Amino acid sequence: MDLLHPYQVCRAIYYGQRWRLKRFLRIPDRPVNPVVDGDPELAFERHLRICTLLDKSMAALGSDFKGGVACEIGCGDCLSTADLLLGLGFEKIYLIEKKPIVLNDRQSALLMRLASLPGLPNAMTCLVDGDPPVLNNKVQIIPEYFENAELPEQVDFIFSNDVIEHVEDLGGFFSGCARILKPGGLMLHKFDLSGHEFFEDPLPPLDFQTYPRWLYEFMFPKYRRAVGNFADTIFDEIRKQGLEIADTIPIRTADPSYLSKIWPSLRKAARERSSEIVALLDVVVIVRKPNHHPLTRHQ
Repeated sequence: MDLLHPYQVCRAIYYGQRWRLKRFLRIPDRPVNPVVDGDPELAFERHLRICTLLDKSMAALGSDFKGGVACEIGCGDCLSTADLLLGLGFEKIYLIEKKPIVLNDRQSALLMRLASLPGLPNAMTCLVDGDPPVLNNKVQIIPEYFENAELPEQVDFIFSNDVIEHVEDLGGFFSGCARILKPGGLMLHKFDLSGHEFFEDPLPPLDFQTYPRWLYEFMFPKYRRAVGNFADTIFDEIRKQGLEIADTIPIRTADPSYLSKIWPSLRKAARERSSEIVALLDVVVIVRKPNHHPLTRHQ
């Protein structure tokens, strides 16, 4: 096996085994807020990018969500998309996020900066003034993993950003989405199928797909990794749950010359697919729950 990036592989194995050992010894992880407590410029750029993508996508949907109910899955430690959804007219936002969401001055400053930009609907309504700031009662945090989350009502719209690539049970994930989404409701999921953590830029985006599955699973423990799925697997699981794909929007694809060069080294699961599918790196998928869908919140 011609091993690409052996240094990164060794780092992944070291940290992966250290995490497994901590789980075995029941040592809890230290709480971190990587975006809000990190570099404020990087946090701003990240959430500006997410908000811009969501705002443009919502405008393209052409739906009126005023007075509607929305849900974001895996919002991380920032409230920028919740603030955007309030600005679009949603009356209730549910945030499903297991990790604590910080309410502090750094959070307020980030939201205020986004709200000051022309063109975005962000209006700094997600937080109410206080010391520390208080969450608007229109926003409710559900501090659970998605598969365990219970919402008091079905929603009109579901959003996730860079979540699906980490989901181990895609069927369970989309079944959960169908359960909480109203008939006729819409979902928008953006996912990133390129390399993560030690294999992100500047490394080429699909080099991690050259490793055999046994090695990748040794490097990255389950539930602590990008799973390594391909776009067609995600699309197939959506359809299996009786959901309709309204649109797929490629945002970033692998360069054809790079893909051609690396193709013989890719693992078998990649080479069994078309190059057009393997090339999909960043994708937005818009999904609709049919009015006749059999799954309701009571089932």
